[in-house]
Amino acid sequence: MANEYLLPLADDEKSALTALLKRTIDADRYPLSPRIGQLRGILAKLEGTKSAPAPPPPLRHYAPPQHTATRRRAQR
Repeated sequence: MANEYLLPLADDEKSALTALLKRTIDADRYPLSPRIGQLRGILAKLEGTKSAPAPPPPLRHYAPPQHTATRRRAQR
């Protein structure tokens, strides 16, 4: 079904395009942006799956800042 709407690509071309899309999606700074949503839809078509929304990436845990500025001031 998905092949009806895609350009006629060879298997190695599809795998290269799929890999590029996955790297682009994974490395993007804004994973919930409309651009990445569109790329996920294209990737779903290339992989032959339905365009179900992918779960959002896990939230990153950032530690609170250490009070290094206070320590630097105290050392002067």
